[in-house]
This record gives sequence, C-alpha cells and structure tokens, in this order.
Amino acid sequence: MVNLKDGNGDLEQFSAVERFKANSDGLYGPIPDDLAAPVDHFQDESVQLLKHHGTYQQDNRDLRKERKKEGLGKLYTMMVRTKFPGGRLSSEQYLICDGISDRYGQKDMRATSRQDFQFHGVVKGSLRPLLADLNRLAGISTLGGCGDVVRNTMANPIADIDPAYAKCGIDLMALAGRISEETMPATKAYFDLWLNDEKAVVNPDGTVVYAKDLKRATEEPLYGKQYLPRKFKVGICTDFDNAADVYTQDFGIIAVTKDGAVTGYEILTGGGLGYTHSMEKTYPRAATPLAFVQEEDILPLLMAVVAVQRDYGDRKDRKQARLKYTIDRMGEDAFREKVYEYAGRKFDPPCGVQPSDQCYYLGWHKQSQEGLNYVGVWIENGRIKDFDGGPRFKSALRTIAERFKPDMRITPHHNMVLANIADADVDAVQALLDEHGIPTGEALPPLRAYEMACPALPLCGLALSEAERALPDVMRKIMAAGHAGAEVSIRMTGCPNGCARSSSSEIGIIGSGKDRFVLHTGGCHIGTRLNELFAVNLKEVDLAPAIAQLLDLWKAQRDGGERFGDWSKRVGVKELRELAGYASDGKRT
Repeated sequence: MVNLKDGNGDLEQFSAVERFKANSDGLYGPIPDDLAAPVDHFQDESVQLLKHHGTYQQDNRDLRKERKKEGLGKLYTMMVRTKFPGGRLSSEQYLICDGISDRYGQKDMRATSRQDFQFHGVVKGSLRPLLADLNRLAGISTLGGCGDVVRNTMANPIADIDPAYAKCGIDLMALAGRISEETMPATKAYFDLWLNDEKAVVNPDGTVVYAKDLKRATEEPLYGKQYLPRKFKVGICTDFDNAADVYTQDFGIIAVTKDGAVTGYEILTGGGLGYTHSMEKTYPRAATPLAFVQEEDILPLLMAVVAVQRDYGDRKDRKQARLKYTIDRMGEDAFREKVYEYAGRKFDPPCGVQPSDQCYYLGWHKQSQEGLNYVGVWIENGRIKDFDGGPRFKSALRTIAERFKPDMRITPHHNMVLANIADADVDAVQALLDEHGIPTGEALPPLRAYEMACPALPLCGLALSEAERALPDVMRKIMAAGHAGAEVSIRMTGCPNGCARSSSSEIGIIGSGKDRFVLHTGGCHIGTRLNELFAVNLKEVDLAPAIAQLLDLWKAQRDGGERFGDWSKRVGVKELRELAGYASDGKRT
C-alpha cells in the first residue's frame, strides 16, 4: 500500500485538482483575481477551489446551441449550496433564504437530498453579496457545502421533536451540529473573500478589488494543505429509522436502541453511489460495519477515518478517490487496523444491527412537546417555487413562515418539515396548504410520496439526461396505468453520480446519454441494499411503460405484503428480464 499522505509523493503525478488545492494558499488561489476581472465566469482553477466555498459554476445547457449560432459564449451562472446540519433552520432564516433567492437567484430554491438549500441562476457579480447576506443576516454558511471536505452532516430531522426519539433521550440534530463544527475547514479565505469589507472594494459593475496583502495560508490540522482526495459524507440515523440513508454515506452512524434506550452506535464506512458508465473500476458501494461505540467515541473515530482517507486516498485518479475505493484497496481488516492506529485505541466490533424502516415524515404528527405538532410537506422533487397551474410551494411556505413562525427542517428526501405548530393553528396551516394546491394526506398518491430526482438539466454540468424536469410526467403515466397507490421508492438521476440516491432505491432510473436511461431494480425500501441493473438503452417515453409492467408483475406474484424491492430481489434480474421480455444484456427484445 502506497501512502499518499499530503506532501509525501510527487505533486506533479497528482491530478490537476490536487495541484490546484496544494498551491491555493488555503483556498484563495486565483479567486480574488477572477472576482476582479470584468467577465461573467471564473477560470478552471478558481472553479475547483470555489466548490470548497460552497458554489459551483454552471451554464444553461438549453441555450448552448442557440447562443453558439449567435456567436455568443455560454450563459454562465453559479449554484450556491448552504450547510444546515440535520437540515434545521428557523423560520427567520428560511425567510431570509426566500428573499435571497428572489434578489440574487432565479426566484426559487432547491431543497436537496443532503438537507440543504441550493440557489440556482446566480450571476458572478451577485455571488459576494449573496454569501454576505447569508452569513450576516441569517448566520448561514456555505463553507464546505461542496468540495473535498466533510459535507453537510445529515440526520433524521425530527429527532428532537418526535415522541419515538424522546423515549431514547437522544438528539441526533445536536450530534450533527457537533460533527459539522469539528470538521469545518479552518481556512480564513472564506471570511476574507466574502465577508471582510476592510479588504475589499466592490465596484458598481460587481467586480471586487482586494487588498494586496490578502493572501494568508491557514494551517488545516484536519485536512492538510490539499484537503481530502474527494468529498466525504456523514449521516446519522437510528435502528428504527434510516431516513438519512446511512449506507450511502462515507461515515454512517446508527443509534442502536433496546427497550427504548440507546445502547451505543453502530459505525459504517465506505458508502458511496457515484460511478461511471462502462468503467468497471468504478461502482456504487453500500457502507459496511466498522465498529460499535459510545457517543463520546464517535468524533474521535470519525476524525481517525477522515485522517486515514486524507493520507491513503488516491490523489492521482479522482474516479478512484472516494473512501469506498480506499477501503477496497486496503481491505476492510487492514483499513480498520489503520483507523485504530490513528485513533490510538481499538473499538468494540460492530454488533450487526440494521435499521427496520425508512421514514418520510409526510403529514401531521404530534410532537413530544405537549400542545405542539409537526407537518411533513411534500415538495415536488425539492423545487420550492410556484408552478403555473400547479402547487405554489414558495408562496405557501413563505406565508406559513411569516404567520406562524414554525421551526423548519429539510428532510433527506428533499421535502420540508414544519415544526412547533400549536394545536390551535393546525387547521389554519392545513388550510394554507390546501389553498396553495399542495397535496397532503389522501390527496398525495403514495407512489409520488416516495419519488426523488436530482436537478440535472439544464444547469448541472455532469447531467447526461433529464431528471427533475422529466420524472413528474413519468410518474403521472405510471399512476395512469393503475399504480398510484403503490408504495415504491422510485428515484431518478441525470447521471450516475447519485445525487438523488437512485442506486439505493427500489427502482432507480439513471441517465446514460441524451434521452437514454438505464433502469435498476431490487433495492431495499429501508435503504440497506443497493439495486441491480435491469434494463439499458431506454428512452424517456419507455420509462413509464417499463416500470408499470414491473409493477404489474409484482402485484401478480408478490408474497402477501412483500415490497417491490424485496420481490424483485427475490425473483432476480435474470428471471425478471425473461418475464418482462428483455434480453440477457438488459435490452428490450
């Protein structure tokens, strides 16, 4: 095993991104120069470093051909991602975000599958004022929302209010907050570039001129000067609710209970869903058990895992740089021993517990606090906007936040939980949801309650196909085929990077090219098992008929209340293809 520890090895052999990070003086790099330049986009090196500040450069891919014909370049904008541990924010913070989306973005917000918000359509000149407003007005950071660091820590968003958690005496939201604080990058670049007005002059055209003495490298005790080889994801759940999909995380934490009390925490490592089509050395991987610990051991063990990944992760090939590949190269036993070496102690072996359910929190629920309630509000694929002729999510949430001041949480399934609603206000809040056309209760078909899609086109540079814009129509066609009541998780991503966790759903739709998709089946509704490739080379028009056919077979052959994922796994891909009329390679015969 070659130790790729920061500073140990030939930097010139590392990937270009690694060189950018190593030479960035703590994430400054050429960002100040690019912000001072009167152009509408950032250069490549800045683009990579800006991810660590919580923002991606994108362009409108729908307009590329048209603009090229007109002799114009790409229409660049930025996507900005917040960082909410456990997805929690106050109604005041929500309203500030809502206003920021109108002022600087495309007048909507995207609730994501990692429990944060994304602002799309932000022009370069609005980037600094947006980040300044987020931090100063709302106390919200974007540092580490993206980039090669520990990302937003996920947790079951009702852990501090639901009666099931009150019995356990634990607050997973608070644990998520501690993890977020301890793993935050130490760099001063974020403050200097976006918040320090003493070091910056903002011109009327949006360009920013910084003081010459701006650059100051900062010691990063956890990350080193090159940060991690790739992103690192953390999620927390319980053995009765895997809402945070911990098997898809680099570091998963399961609170283990007995007779209502927590006995310890099962730690999983090496989950990750991203892969590249037709590249066998890349693959999705479910996290595997590492140890069983008490609460005070979680952070020391996490820090040891992060440090091992920092020192042994692949810095030459970014497609092999996630923790899952580090573990598989080292072997699980060798990896565990190295982690224990870094932690300075051994831990108890894993107990083998698995979650028994995955909850979505939709609808009304009584809180553990007397006289209070929370309601889970379905958001169509996380897009908080007012749809013409459809639900008016943005107006409804703004009105409820202004009038009733609920605590607000983003769920791992890109929906919203509105908490601390008094008994006397339940009917009024429900009336507002009804007034704005947001389906709740029986008005929300079970099939749609479980759906997820990533943003994909037109802005994501990685998207190979549609997702968010296509899935609603696909779902309506499946419902028209008689399956509105099917409780099946269907998730769609525009590429195999897995932002909507399509590889851990019962049915996964993954973009493989322009109007081309692959279909996966056999995942577990609890999220403890990945699905398998069923069909390839499907067009968008083929998706609904193909899925409806599978659901017909399931309903005809299932054993009692057997879930679709369990049925399709039991039947197996080979027989399922034969039953549905597909060849052995997954192509339609």
